[in-house]
Amino acid sequence: MVEKTDPQGTLPRGVLQAWGQDKPQTRPGPKAMLSIAGIAASAISLADSDGAEALSLGRIAERLGVTANALYRYVDSRDDLDVIVHDQALGAPAGIGPGEDWASAAAAWCRALRQRYERHPWLSDVRIRIPFAPNALAWLDNLLERLEPSGMTGRQALQAAGLLDGYVRARAGAERDVAREGSSADPEALVDHIGVHRFSARLPRVSALISDGHFRQAAAGADEDFEFGLEAILNGLRRLPRHDAGPRKS
Repeated sequence: MVEKTDPQGTLPRGVLQAWGQDKPQTRPGPKAMLSIAGIAASAISLADSDGAEALSLGRIAERLGVTANALYRYVDSRDDLDVIVHDQALGAPAGIGPGEDWASAAAAWCRALRQRYERHPWLSDVRIRIPFAPNALAWLDNLLERLEPSGMTGRQALQAAGLLDGYVRARAGAERDVAREGSSADPEALVDHIGVHRFSARLPRVSALISDGHFRQAAAGADEDFEFGLEAILNGLRRLPRHDAGPRKS
């Protein structure tokens, strides 16, 4: 008899697999030869070379030398695959500096997460409906610990964590798209094509920024732009009213 790992049937299989709490489905045929870790490693390699859009059970099965039907013994759906692959590629938080205060500690967390996205640029494209996998929750727990001295309530800290995580994810996707070769047009060529006077008459503020060179080499200013947005968010969190926060931790 196979022990039930989720008696209520409330957790997606991919979440259980990420926690090591699921086994391949029992089906007639050869003995199971693959592992979730091996499937995830193959999927990550595929995404690193071809992007998240390349992730499919069919292509992963081909790389592993099995049929798609054989892979379904291990992974039920693309949603489950996304949970497993995202968590494996994200990895556990490690080597993040403590920071001088809660805000600088949170900033260090954001920079470390950004580095994970830089390592796997496709991560920001992976659809994760329920981020309850172990590594994702470890990152959240690490950030919540850093926010504790701020005096935020539990609800505020969770909202702040969602804001910071969402910012890093959005910036990572934007930076990847801008850096992609041939991904954007030359704004100055656009102005010349439309006509300087016509363009500046319709969009005077944008035209001024283009003339001053602020749209050139956007990828080169990615670090500065990231830090600007991060500091703006942290400044807002510093000014956030603390309601019923109780004793603050030093």
